[in-house]
Order: sequence, then C-alpha cells, then structure tokens
Amino acid sequence: MELARGEKVKLDVKDMKIISQLQKNCRRTIAQIAKATKLPRDVVVYRIKRLEHNKVIRAHHTMLNPSMLGYPLYSYVFFSCYNLKPDEESKFINYLTYQRQIIYVAKNSGEFDFTIGICAKDYLDFDEIIRDIRKRFIDVIKEIK
Repeated sequence: MELARGEKVKLDVKDMKIISQLQKNCRRTIAQIAKATKLPRDVVVYRIKRLEHNKVIRAHHTMLNPSMLGYPLYSYVFFSCYNLKPDEESKFINYLTYQRQIIYVAKNSGEFDFTIGICAKDYLDFDEIIRDIRKRFIDVIKEIK
C-alpha cells in the first residue's frame, strides 16, 4: 500500500530501536541489529522492509570524511538572491549540484535563500570556489555570508 504524501506512519519502540541502530551505522548486519535490539532476526528483516516500503527509510547513506580525501576545510556558505525566476533558480541549483567540491545544497526560507557546504583544500581554494559562483551568477546573488 502506497502512503499518501504527508500521511504519518506510526512507529513503535521496536521500530525506533531498529532505526536508532541504522542511524549509528547503516552497514550493520541484520545479526548485529538483532543482537543490539534484542529482537529476532526475522522481525528485524520484516520491520526494515516495512519501513522502506512505507518510505520511513528513504535511503542508506554513506558519510565521507572530506579531510581524508584531501579537503580539510569544510564550510557552510549562505546566499541571498534577488527575486529568482524559476529558470534562473534551476540554473543556479544545477550549477551548485554538479560542482565537485560542493557537497551540500539546500533551499531555505527566511533571510538566506540557499545554504551550501563546500570542501576545499585550503583558503585559496575556498575563495576561488566562491569567486567562481559570484562571477557566474552576478545578476542572481545579492549577498554571500
């Protein structure tokens, strides 16, 4: 059964224990989750599949350590934009999304329109990334913080 958008799924204590274990490390085996939650393996498998089916679990995620990949500088940058038209916004988001060193893009409401996460080798590298964004979208960006 496909759930309607916004329809809430009720979770019990067992579901919450399983989710907690997956949040700590999504690569844990079923046996490890079963042992940590004190639930039978078949119950863990059934509940994980149900949580995935009901879209409570949307994906299993790998979190990288940027400094181990040669990018020790990680910073969030906030953008205020002029009144963006839908096509300008799409171009801006697509550009940010496809930049190798921009690893987080979020559209906000409030003072800032967008937040991005940048991984850089050093301050010069970071500054170059920001200058490139500013240069490409000079008519779009009002303020960068």
